[in-house]
Amino acid sequence: MIIRVLSSVYHYQAMIYALAWRDLQSRYVGTLGGILWTFAHPLAVITVFYFVFAVGFRSQGTNGAPFLLWFVCGIVPWFFFNETLLAATDSITRHAHLIKKTVFPSEILPLVSIAAGLVPHSIFLLIVAGLVAWFQVPFSVERLLVVYFLLCTCLLLVGLSWLLSAIQVFYRDVSHALSIVLNLLFWTTPIVWSPDMIPEGYRELLFCNPIYYLVEGYRGLLVFHETVWPSAGHTAYFWCVVTAVFLAGTYVFSRLKPEFADVM
Repeated sequence: MIIRVLSSVYHYQAMIYALAWRDLQSRYVGTLGGILWTFAHPLAVITVFYFVFAVGFRSQGTNGAPFLLWFVCGIVPWFFFNETLLAATDSITRHAHLIKKTVFPSEILPLVSIAAGLVPHSIFLLIVAGLVAWFQVPFSVERLLVVYFLLCTCLLLVGLSWLLSAIQVFYRDVSHALSIVLNLLFWTTPIVWSPDMIPEGYRELLFCNPIYYLVEGYRGLLVFHETVWPSAGHTAYFWCVVTAVFLAGTYVFSRLKPEFADVM
């Protein structure tokens, strides 16, 4: 079953790109701002948090890094993860007309949401690159390896998207619960606050959060004058989590897929 799902994704990759482009276009039909609305909310959030924490609380980035650069490099991967996972979880139920009326490869629908999310994320990375240059962080080829952490994020999203979107067909509470869980995850991940703020004895708990690995990965390669990579132990743990989530998502989706048309 798992091999069949993966081979189907490979076979329909052209359709994934076409549907992702169509999804991006359909979001802004009839609007004057177009794709600019994708960035309006994130930029508003960044502005509010910056003034609250940097101006109000006089927060500082770790190791003397500029707070704005440190903060943006942490919240940009979070925006991609958060918005994409919410969209991918609803992708099957949102396209019920395709599932019920045609023989359609439903496993590609969560991937369409991920592919569509890569477009605004890429533009945000260009903004980050501008900030890196503005704060005169020395350029090195190693910084381009931030693509590795983008790949890590995508693989984690694929597993979670297949798992949650399949369950969402049977239990529509999933998307509502997910919004709450993601909100809690945001505040328990050091995105707007520094890991140095919690007692040293509790910092090991941060390693249990896979989003922490991604956030610190982006920061380690983009914020500091010398690039910083996660430890080998942290990397091994993250990939164990990703592998488990990916296999669980693939298995659950392949088992539940035959029942989608009957339930919707």
